Parts: sequence; structure tokens; C-alpha cells
Amino acid sequence: MRTPSDKIIVFCKGADSIIEKRLRSQELKVLEKTKQHLDEFAKTGLRTLLIAAKEISEAEYQSFASEYQAAQTSFRKEEESEAVASKLETEFELLGSTAIEDKL
Repeated sequence: MRTPSDKIIVFCKGADSIIEKRLRSQELKVLEKTKQHLDEFAKTGLRTLLIAAKEISEAEYQSFASEYQAAQTSFRKEEESEAVASKLETEFELLGSTAIEDKL
């Protein structure tokens, strides 16, 4: 997302086991407390997700966009796109969590 002040922020959401691996090491203390809440929510049958974000530079974005575009036209589109995205999905700051009822 590009903000009105022209900052570029990457957001990421997903299962705690996935997002945990993508957080900055400074976030682990906050994650411990958050996981306690997630466990409580899960015990009541709620589906939980973590939400994280980080700011990137214009150069980082341009590099990512170029690599991602190339991956999209690759014969191995899915694998290469995932590899490009995973390089960007590191060093996130934990923003919070969600817990919703999922009747599926």
C-alpha cells in the first residue's frame, strides 16, 4: 500500500505459525502475549490470524515489482512468484490479531 505521504507499507496476514517466522526478533515478546490470547480464542472455536506490516523503500519496491513481474510470466509461475514474495516477507512488525467465528 502506498500512503498519501508516499510511504510504501507491506501488510501480511496469516496463521500464527506462518507469521511468527516472518517477524522481527524484537516482536517475539509481544508475540508471546498475543499467542496467549490466540490460544484462548481458539479454545472457544474461533479462527485466528495475525496481522503484520513493514515499511519498504521505493528501491525495494521497484526491485520486488520487477522480480515479481518476471515470475508471473515464468513457466513455473506459482513457485517463482512465491519465492519472490517470500524474500519480501521478512522483518515484519506485529500489528495485532483477529479472531472470527467460522461456521464452515
